[in-house]
Amino acid sequence: MGIRVYLALLLLFWSVLAPAETLRVGIKAVPPFAMPDVQDGWTGISVELWQRIAVDLGWQTEWVVMDSSRAQIKALETGSIDVALGALSMTREREAVMDFSAPFYATHLAIATPAQYSNWRGVLKELLSPAFLRTVAVLLLLLVAVGGLLWLVERKRNPQEFGGSVMQGIGSGFWWSLVTMTTVGYGDKAPATFIGRLLATIWMFASIIMIAGLTASIAASLTVNQLNTTVRSVQDLNQVRSVAVSGSTGEQYLRKNGIRMQLVTTAAEGLMLLREGDAEALIYDEALLRYLLKDAAPGIEILRQSIQMEYYAFGMKSSFVHEEKLNQTLLAYTSDSQWKEILNRYLGQH
Repeated sequence: MGIRVYLALLLLFWSVLAPAETLRVGIKAVPPFAMPDVQDGWTGISVELWQRIAVDLGWQTEWVVMDSSRAQIKALETGSIDVALGALSMTREREAVMDFSAPFYATHLAIATPAQYSNWRGVLKELLSPAFLRTVAVLLLLLVAVGGLLWLVERKRNPQEFGGSVMQGIGSGFWWSLVTMTTVGYGDKAPATFIGRLLATIWMFASIIMIAGLTASIAASLTVNQLNTTVRSVQDLNQVRSVAVSGSTGEQYLRKNGIRMQLVTTAAEGLMLLREGDAEALIYDEALLRYLLKDAAPGIEILRQSIQMEYYAFGMKSSFVHEEKLNQTLLAYTSDSQWKEILNRYLGQH
């Protein structure tokens, strides 16, 4: 019994006195997931998550500062670092040379583009567009058709209001259908026959629906065109000057689709090109773009159309022996309320 107690105490003392394992962690500044901090060295969403995991598993962290995702991936491939963090997206190409932890954040690959409020010329251009003019032409033909039909029904029984020549009669019918549709209803002309009144009833209900639709269409057109963007969809990327951050999934996407681009070191540099008019589109992660633009002056918009899903995870070298423990602890932390508090603190209500 004495020997067993002695061995147990020896193991206990060894676990206490043994130095904690130090992991080399490649880190890249990607606000708000990883940011240099004068007091603590590094801060951000990914940093706080890693620090909680490291404390729980008894690891010491040796930060290795890197300037790009490509450098992180290369270092993991060669084994010069153990883990990489920041806002590292999971892709098939990266998985071929390294490993990923379980994902801890999901976002989209998005497009940022210059935007400016249209003046009255832009609104006038929209109102004179072929699509809008076609709508007006169809409406006018419908007014003539309904007015002509009412004239045919009323011309014999109601010649005082719908009589005269063919042109006069159709003109009277057109006037009646117009004022009825616009709900003005001057009352200077009204059908007298049963069929005419039945036609008027149907036209009144139909007019309510058409006016509501036309009003909504005009309002939407004017609202949308108050804010005019150079790029409106992914399909426009082939015709504009596109920018991507070197080593990012945005660069991978543009290369895969044969779209020419200008590479920059940081997203902030890409946004500066948009503001100065030297580029029309920056392809980058939506969460990171929104963080960079949240306190910026108006001028850059993020399109609602997303390109593809992005999942952030820790990168690991292929021979990383603690992968299972890392994933178990990561999943435990990202499922509790403190993780939501961290996200809300950096990104707002999440």
